[in-house]
Amino acid sequence: MTKEALIFMNACMEELNIPYEFMVWGSDLEFPYFVGEYQEQAPINEDGYEEGTFILTGTNTGNFLDLENIKQMIHDYFGNEGLTAILDSGSGIAVSYDSSFPIQSEDQDIFRIQINLHIQEWRC
Repeated sequence: MTKEALIFMNACMEELNIPYEFMVWGSDLEFPYFVGEYQEQAPINEDGYEEGTFILTGTNTGNFLDLENIKQMIHDYFGNEGLTAILDSGSGIAVSYDSSFPIQSEDQDIFRIQINLHIQEWRC
């Protein structure tokens, strides 16, 4: 995943008004919040096409429903068909909703969800 794609994802989270940081939550703790990371797949040829999964992990206190509402907002924004853009470098990106699941916490007051987004990049 390119740095440019990470910047694009950050902009998407800002547009959705989702409290988000990459890898580690470093701001004052407020709930709910989301942390992003990615997993790349090995390219199968040399045409500049790459794909992977962008993983959003949401954490909340009080109830799980707030996380489900944000998941639905993310699903509606990216959709199964995908959100596409041409990045500043001229490369293309497509981001689509893939899947999600609740993550069990040992603390009964903490709720978590993992949301997986499918990322495709075409580099110039």
